[in-house]
Amino acid sequence: MSKKLLAAALLPTAALAQSPVSTNEVMVVTANRVEQPAASVLAPTLIIDRSDIEARQVQSLPDLLRTLPGVQLVSMGGRGHQSSLFMRGTNSNHSLILINGRQIAAMAVGTPDLSQIPLGLVERVEYIRGPRAAVYGSDAIGGVINIITQTSARQGSETHLTGGAGSHGYGMGQLRTVQALGEKTDGNLMLGYEKTDGVDVVAQTHQPDRDGFDTLNGQLGLNHDFNDQWSGELNALGWRNLAETDGTTDQSRVSAKQFDGALKYRGTALTSRLEASYGEHRLKTWLDADGEGSGQPIHTGLTHLAWVNGWQANDNLHLTAGADWQQEQMKSDSRAEDWSSGSPAIVGFAAPDRDNTGLFAVGSYRWNPLLLELSGRTDDNQQYGRHNTWSAAAGVDIDPHHKARLSYGTGFKAPTFLDLYYPGYENPNLKPEESRNLELGLSGQYSAWDWSVNLYRNRIENLIRCQSANASCRPNNTDADIHGMELALGLMTGPVRHDLSFDITRAEDKNDADRQLLRRARNKGSWLASVTTGPVEWSGEALYVGKRYDNDFSSWPATRRELGSYTLFNLGAHYAVNERLTLGGRVDNLLDRDYDEAVGYPGAGTEFRVTADYRL
Repeated sequence: MSKKLLAAALLPTAALAQSPVSTNEVMVVTANRVEQPAASVLAPTLIIDRSDIEARQVQSLPDLLRTLPGVQLVSMGGRGHQSSLFMRGTNSNHSLILINGRQIAAMAVGTPDLSQIPLGLVERVEYIRGPRAAVYGSDAIGGVINIITQTSARQGSETHLTGGAGSHGYGMGQLRTVQALGEKTDGNLMLGYEKTDGVDVVAQTHQPDRDGFDTLNGQLGLNHDFNDQWSGELNALGWRNLAETDGTTDQSRVSAKQFDGALKYRGTALTSRLEASYGEHRLKTWLDADGEGSGQPIHTGLTHLAWVNGWQANDNLHLTAGADWQQEQMKSDSRAEDWSSGSPAIVGFAAPDRDNTGLFAVGSYRWNPLLLELSGRTDDNQQYGRHNTWSAAAGVDIDPHHKARLSYGTGFKAPTFLDLYYPGYENPNLKPEESRNLELGLSGQYSAWDWSVNLYRNRIENLIRCQSANASCRPNNTDADIHGMELALGLMTGPVRHDLSFDITRAEDKNDADRQLLRRARNKGSWLASVTTGPVEWSGEALYVGKRYDNDFSSWPATRRELGSYTLFNLGAHYAVNERLTLGGRVDNLLDRDYDEAVGYPGAGTEFRVTADYRL
């Protein structure tokens, strides 16, 4: 069985791990932007690899992430419809989403919709909780999710053909190959298509029809070793998705593409990486009766350059330093529907290009039984001037079985183009958001079980929120105080591995009588179980989401409404017929539970799908 959902950063086995594995065997790249042992990361870290995805047979990236500690996901419908991620009670755009370590263009207008990112592209996910602004700059207030797509033929060439079918007219097909193109060169290619007739998405209006989704996606990559020290890589990926919705518009198309490359040096003590990326994200919505030409696109671009260096001075001291530059753009074809005059008018969506230049450094020192880390960063934002962020962390091995970690970090986020300039709801006077996070982690690891506890408090000044009762409203600044606790337990009972987690999150709006921020449950829990019986690997899931609040626009003015708690059960299976053929299946919402993730958006009932993967 492969490594499952490994928790690092002084949490020696995963809160969610499915087999006990030493963290020293696993390397991560997301925490400090250089490859390092997971055990040296002083922040809660989880790793999901391709084998985990295949074992659980999940259908989408939101389905993969929603059981993770600290994560709450709200989906506006079925597969491919709008999904918002709230990490540790922060806003949905406070989580930095990376692809191959680089920001994607959708970050220019807010958090990327994770439901739009094809799961077939994903080779590995690294998830870091807590602020990482001292390393990455703006956006990393709640944490970082790095979606890694590169594959290599260093472990051997292989080609896979995958197909699937399921309820609601679901179907998918995928070609995925990695091939050695020479002694020092390999390439990878992935082409995928997925479609579903969907379920009826009811959003303030009642249009009794199925709201489907289809996606065409692909990736092309090339890796080359020039010699034992120098190597390079080139990657291109993209997707083109169409989703049907209910409301004033009923069609939504997302087109995204990203090109990135890197030149890397690896010496005995020094590593260096020079990388560049460019991406575009285009969202267009329209009413089907009026045709796609009537739609208003929001089209953004993001250019990123970075130089990152790591130096292993000795066995105890490691230093990382780097510089990066990025430019956010609102493309000239962007338009929006302006209702400020009481009737709709199509206007241009204009926003100036925004550059940001950052310098950062991280130093870590091991002085047994202590591990110390100090990081700092300065950003020169073209629109908001200079921002300095820093973090400090310490970990201690109390004894061979128990560890403790204490950290403090600051963060900031510049308002997005939508916050500042969306016609009719613009607010160019918004201030950048700033955060201060204090965290304590404790963990224990034994022969047959492990546990961890994380306590944190995150104070956010100038939190951006909508303060009017409009569905699209003029954002304004407030303050928030978020404090919470994450509990995790992993244990074996006979052949079954259990991984349980429970989150308590108090996300209070200090300018709204300390009421809980919208769409964030105070309590959330999950249970994952896995067992292998012969050639079949079984996985079971339970997800509990407590009561939370949302705005109800069915009456005017909008009212604050409580949404009931719910518990969902899911079941998956993975069967290796022989060395080449593998069958899989999954049932979601096994008990057909009725629930609402947001006001006006009921959750899907029982759904199933089956897949077959053939290795050529």
